[in-house]
Amino acid sequence: MVEYNSKIIRFDHHIEIIKYGENRIRTLGGKDKSSRGLKCVDSEEAKKQRVLEQAYRIKRKIKYYCQANDFDLFWTLTLNDNKVNAKNYVYSRQRLQAWLKYQRERYGKFAYLFIPEVHKSGRIHFHGVTGGLSPPLVEARYPKNKRLIKKKGIQIYNAENWQNGFSTVSKIQHKEKSANYITKYITKELLEMPSAFHQPRYFVSRGLKQPEISYVELTDSYFQEFKPSFVVGERNSPNKEFKADISIYRMDISEDGELIQSSHTETVWKLKQTKSPDGNQDFKK
Repeated sequence: MVEYNSKIIRFDHHIEIIKYGENRIRTLGGKDKSSRGLKCVDSEEAKKQRVLEQAYRIKRKIKYYCQANDFDLFWTLTLNDNKVNAKNYVYSRQRLQAWLKYQRERYGKFAYLFIPEVHKSGRIHFHGVTGGLSPPLVEARYPKNKRLIKKKGIQIYNAENWQNGFSTVSKIQHKEKSANYITKYITKELLEMPSAFHQPRYFVSRGLKQPEISYVELTDSYFQEFKPSFVVGERNSPNKEFKADISIYRMDISEDGELIQSSHTETVWKLKQTKSPDGNQDFKK
């Protein structure tokens, strides 16, 4: 077992440090002490909790993939009911995987990560990112006036070689924003979808890079020169003093290997609302 109070996630050019308010114990099996609980309970509450924990683990892994790899295009691929069985998860993901295989055979090896979205109608869409894929794209235009379609000033494209429905493609401007956007599609509805039982909930290419993760014990003095970007905690009674439960720091790595932080870093403070057995919280401002 290893006792730690900080989790360090190291990427090529930056690191994130999660500092916990209290020390944690990491077992040889890779789980910390706070992640235990509700294992033998088969109540509805326990089932809901397991879904939330599964969603959190998947979101975290996808976020790390997005930040660690050089993805340059963001995709949304819809399925047309008149062409394919868009409400069947297995069939839909087979259509996606067949298309990805075709792209690889025609344009060479590339990196990808795709996540299904379950629409309210029950139809499946796919959102994803790619790196090193350059298929023919056409500028998207409004049907009536033929003006270019842009979102927040970014040109939208269509991929004509997606034959299963409609497609939109845009160039990624910011890794973290695209990571946050794509992970929102890991939902309770997706995880509990009957036709997705025992099926993968996301699709990645082989050989994607992952960040280096370590668990260490750091003193408060280590963080004196840095400012957290996110802090969550609670106010203790009776004096309502704020106690940090989790603080997240983000620092860039210079060419000399030194940690540097922008002077414009602002801290988001949030109060803890609920806490799950794995130590992850729902928050409110």
